[in-house]
Parts: sequence; C-alpha cells; structure tokens
Amino acid sequence: MEEQFRNWRRKALEEDSSRAADTLTYDAFKTAVMQGNDSGRLLNYVNSSVIFQAGVDYESKPMLVFCACNMPNPKQVDYDRLLNLIIFRLDEFVENDYTVVLLTSGATHNPSWHWMSQAYRRLDRKYRKNVKNVYVVHPSMWSKLIFQVLGRIVR
Repeated sequence: MEEQFRNWRRKALEEDSSRAADTLTYDAFKTAVMQGNDSGRLLNYVNSSVIFQAGVDYESKPMLVFCACNMPNPKQVDYDRLLNLIIFRLDEFVENDYTVVLLTSGATHNPSWHWMSQAYRRLDRKYRKNVKNVYVVHPSMWSKLIFQVLGRIVR
C-alpha cells in the first residue's frame, strides 16, 4: 500500500507542480481511492455486499463476513482498487481481535491466482495477528484448493 501511495503522490506532483506536497497525505490517497472514477459506487458495493460486519461472536469479537461469492466481474472492476477498499475496511477492525466468516459457494467471478497471492502479500502482520477464527461456509472446490495451497505455504 505504501508503494501505491508513493506512486500516486509522485504522479499527482508531476501533473500539478504548483500543488503543495504536504497536501498529498495518506488520507488524501485513501479518499481518492475510495471515490475513484465511479463516485464511490464500488466503495458502497464493497461495504454492503463484499465485506461487512455482522454482529459479534460468542466471545464478543466483531464478526466480519467476506462474501467471495459477491466479487464483481474483473473485466469491469479494477481488482487492485478493490483490494485497497477491502484493506481500508479491514483497518477498522485490525487493532482488536476479530472473526472472519468466508462465504464462497456460488461465486461467478473467482479472483486469479496472481491476484490471490498479491492480496496475501499485501496483508501484513497487523491484519493477520488479531484474526482469531476463520469460518468457511459452504466451501467450493476453488476455496478448498486455495486453503490447501496456502496452508502449506503459510506454515
């Protein structure tokens, strides 16, 4: 994420040299990614259909539901921006323990292997250390394969 922020900042300074460098903060980058060129429609879709909070578990930890079955068409949506939006959403929960519920069945648009490995590399320790439980509901063959491969790599 830091590299994308630096690239965005460098490009913005090249396009408008009169712009003050101190106005190009991380918050400005986050706002630009969230709004995008679709007036925030993808942000609203991600927060309502892809990843959202669904109450708390039996230990009073927030439960995040990630609906992989609602991933948008990669031909219509920039998955790098989608990943940034998912990470921004996770930022609200990573400071404390939380539980993830993954819904994978019935997905029409599965991310590529390259995108999955890139997403895993972008999720640094702060996103992984406080995940206490991951529940996979109705796993598809694709998700079973992903978990088997990642399970062997992560160990």
